[in-house]
Amino acid sequence: MSTDHHAGLEDIEVLESSICEITQSALSFRGYAVTELAAVSTFEEVAYLLWNDALPSQQELSDFNQALRTEYSLPREIVEHINHVPREAHPMAVLRTLVSSLGLYDAEATDQSLPAQRRKSIRLLAKIPLIVAAIARHRQAKSNVEANTDFNIAANFLWCLTGAAPDAETSRLLETTLILYAEHELNASTFAARTTAATQADTYSSMVTAMSTLQGNLHGGANQRAVEMLLAIAHPENIADYLTPRLKQKEIIMGFGHRVYKQGDPRVPLLRSLCENLAAKKNEEQIMRVATLLEDEMLKRKKLYANVDYYSGLAFYLLGMSADIFTCLFAIARTAGLLAHIAEQHAQNKLIRPRAVYIGKKGQNYIPIDRR
Repeated sequence: MSTDHHAGLEDIEVLESSICEITQSALSFRGYAVTELAAVSTFEEVAYLLWNDALPSQQELSDFNQALRTEYSLPREIVEHINHVPREAHPMAVLRTLVSSLGLYDAEATDQSLPAQRRKSIRLLAKIPLIVAAIARHRQAKSNVEANTDFNIAANFLWCLTGAAPDAETSRLLETTLILYAEHELNASTFAARTTAATQADTYSSMVTAMSTLQGNLHGGANQRAVEMLLAIAHPENIADYLTPRLKQKEIIMGFGHRVYKQGDPRVPLLRSLCENLAAKKNEEQIMRVATLLEDEMLKRKKLYANVDYYSGLAFYLLGMSADIFTCLFAIARTAGLLAHIAEQHAQNKLIRPRAVYIGKKGQNYIPIDRR
C-alpha cells in the first residue's frame, strides 16, 4: 500500500488565505492575536475585521451594528417551522435545516455579487442566533421571544433564550467565547464550506455544508461530549476509574489533543480563567476541580493538552446553557469566520478537487450474471 499521501490532508497546504494564521503556539485573525481581541474587542468588531481585513472606525462599527440589528427578525415561516419540528430532534439538525430554509426567503440568495454577499452575511450573522434561541425554547415548550435591538449579538441571544435581560458579566463571558470560536482557518467545516463555494454554489448552500460538518463529534460536537464527560465523572476521586479503562480501550477522550496545537491551544488559558471565575461565583467549584485535575491527568498520561472545546463546553454549562445547544453556540460564533472564507473563495475561486490514492482491485474481468 502506498504511503505517499497525507491521510486527512494533514499538513497539506491547499490554498492561500489572508483571514487567519495558526502556528504551534498562537492564533491570529487578520494579523491580530485572538487573545487580545477576546480581551478587549466585541464579537461584532471581530466579524467586521474578518470580513474587511481591517478593524472598523467608530462610525463604521456603529453602521455595522445598525445593519445587523435591522436584521434581528426571522421570517414568519421560519418561526412556524421551528414550532412544528420534533422537540427531540438534535438542535444542530434543526439549525442545518433552517439555515437552508432561510435561503428560500432571501431574494438575493443566488446573487453572487459582492454587495449581495455582504448583505447576506449580515442577515446570517444576525439571524442564526435567533434561530438557535428559538430552537432551544421550543425544546422546552416555551414560546419564541422577539429580539431586542438595544442589545449586541451576545446579549440579544441571551435575551431571546431566557426572556430576561442578561447582566453585563454574563454577556461578556459569552461574547469572549464567541470571539475565541469565531474563526480557525481550514478546520473541517470551513474547508467543507469552501469546497461548496468553489463550485459557485450560493452562500446558503455553503453554510448548510458547514453546519452539517460542524455537527460531528470530532468537530463542533466535541464541546457537548466534553461537558457530559465532566458531569459523568462528577467527583475528583472518580477520575482514575473513568479514565483508566477508556485509555486502555484507546477511546477518544473528548476535549483533548489538537491537529495543529501540539504544545497547547492558545485559546485555553483565557477560557480556563473565565471558567474559574464563573465557577467560584456560581458555587460550581467541584466541576471546575474535576476539569483541571482531568486536564493534568491527560497531560501526564497521554501528553495531550486540553483544547478550546473542553473549556468552552464548561463555560456554556456554567452560563446555564443546555448541553444539547453547545454545538449551536459554536455555530453562532463560527458563522463570522465561515462567511469570510466563503467570500474569499468566491473572490479568488478555483475548484477544489483533490485526488485519492487507489488501493482497490485491478484488472478485473466482467463475469456474466448467470455464471456468478
